[in-house]
Amino acid sequence: MSKPIKIMVTSLISLTLVGVLTIVTLIYLDSTTSEASEPSIDDQVENSFVTDEITTDLIDGSYVKIKFRIVADEKSALEYLQKGEGFQLNNTIIKSLTVRESDDFRKGLEQIEESIKLKLNEILEDGLVTDVYIIEKVLQ
Repeated sequence: MSKPIKIMVTSLISLTLVGVLTIVTLIYLDSTTSEASEPSIDDQVENSFVTDEITTDLIDGSYVKIKFRIVADEKSALEYLQKGEGFQLNNTIIKSLTVRESDDFRKGLEQIEESIKLKLNEILEDGLVTDVYIIEKVLQ
């Protein structure tokens, strides 16, 4: 082989190795950051609280008794929601629920949780509500 061909083959092999190492490094870093970004169950329990039981009527004449576990991303958001639990939090939840029908509580619980999460994030000054879980529900 001539000298230019040897240089070209060596360069191609070197570039291929650098590319493979870069891809492996990026995949490894991406998997570790995605695992770290998910809060553990202990973090969720620490940054959450359970609402009092809320009873409200629905648009179709039935009523629901319901409790939620609300998870925030930081302590300040959690404290703000707990301060407003007596009026602001309950008001927001009741307004979100009274426009629903009883079928929504049989088939669309995820949509109810998501809409309450969005409404609560609107009233927060700092932090975010990351999850809302329905933990008790009685529909009549």
